[in-house]
Amino acid sequence: MDYNQNTIAVLRRLFTKRRIGGKHTEEKNVLRWLKNLSPEDKNLALKDWDKAIKDGLVLKQKKTKEWHVSLNPRRLKDIHNLIK
Repeated sequence: MDYNQNTIAVLRRLFTKRRIGGKHTEEKNVLRWLKNLSPEDKNLALKDWDKAIKDGLVLKQKKTKEWHVSLNPRRLKDIHNLIK
């Protein structure tokens, strides 16, 4: 699992806000945290974000017609090793 620093920062922020398992937030709110990046860095972070979802680090569910995300509680050990 190799992610860029911006994606790791997003995972760290979700972890510190305790968005784990059933406690989730809208994906558009999470992606707004990347708004100040350059277009190249933002594209890299978005690709890594999709990779984190495919790898199972982030859970993505449709709630109230919007996509909501949270950290996978079964992968917290892997997430903690990434963000420290």
